[in-house]
Amino acid sequence: MAKKTAPRKVTDEPDYPKIINRRLDQLRFSLEDHKVEAIAVSFLPNIRYLTNFSGSNAIFFILEDELHFITDDSYEEQIKEELYKLPNLHFHITRSPWEYIAKKKVLKGVQSIAFEADKMPYSEAVAIRNVIRPLKFKPAENLVTRFTQPKDPDELNFIKKSIEISRGVYEYMLGFIKPGMSEKDISNELCYQCRKNGSEGEPSEIIVVSGERSSLVNGNPTDRKIKKNDLIIMDFGSKVNGFGPDISRTVSIGKIGKEQKLMYDLIRKAQQIVLKEVRPGMNGKYLDSVVRSFFKKEGYENSFKHTVGHGVGLRAIENPIISYELGDQIIPEDCVISIEPGLYMQGKFGIRMDELILITVSGGSVLSAPPDEIDVI
Repeated sequence: MAKKTAPRKVTDEPDYPKIINRRLDQLRFSLEDHKVEAIAVSFLPNIRYLTNFSGSNAIFFILEDELHFITDDSYEEQIKEELYKLPNLHFHITRSPWEYIAKKKVLKGVQSIAFEADKMPYSEAVAIRNVIRPLKFKPAENLVTRFTQPKDPDELNFIKKSIEISRGVYEYMLGFIKPGMSEKDISNELCYQCRKNGSEGEPSEIIVVSGERSSLVNGNPTDRKIKKNDLIIMDFGSKVNGFGPDISRTVSIGKIGKEQKLMYDLIRKAQQIVLKEVRPGMNGKYLDSVVRSFFKKEGYENSFKHTVGHGVGLRAIENPIISYELGDQIIPEDCVISIEPGLYMQGKFGIRMDELILITVSGGSVLSAPPDEIDVI
């Protein structure tokens, strides 16, 4: 049976990050822009950015003077612990949220609802529209994400703690990896060590590729055995309170080839160029073009096979996406971005490592940097 509570009272001193009120205010200001009376947030990372809910089923409605949070009965106890005590928040328990909205008419005065069109399949949107008629269900692109890119100091601290875990695990792995181990052996140890040292889980699938397989941009770990003079790319990470970026590192088992050292040095120079150039309000497309031009000048434009980087937070890959293909990705102040240009020689080897930076009013501040020279095991 559907259940509804009374709104929570406003307190003088909110016990949640101040940035939450700012995000909600920004979303409320956008109601008029979209010509709606409510916004429906269904993308779970965005719901967590606004409410702290970490479960797998919820819808969050933002109105001018009210907030409505809907989930099912499996989370009835969890929301009592997790949900921020937001002003005028009502929460509802039901397994049929859209039917509940239509039948109970809980969104008083609402005639049109904006939804996250870039996060919801078209077929799902059509089905919802049919259920809630005569309410209008209006698609909106980038509805919430642009307001979740800047990070609160508390959120930034979670990211920093996750980086510290990953950094410590990387140092441990330098003494763990030996010839004869498989890529899967290394991947499993990375996972175990991160969890052992406080990680809640993996921000994304762990990548471990070695030797000629290191030229695979997103290769899965296999039973391939590590050999002398191999390069190994490890892409892994940790999560603290949901937040955590991946970090990429390239190491060498023994001797480093001349071209390998050159390519490593070029990637570090590209990262230093980004650190010098980046400013809040900059278009990510421009930043990508600066790096792409540098590699072209050095004769490695065809070896650069992905974007320069991206934002990080509750997901390992978030906006802004720093790519020549996207002209609408503005890099805001207080966001954290991963700068990870990589170079790949098909069928031979690849090199990738990332640098994590916080965007401040004066530019980029380094949170985590790879070694200036390739680590040798």
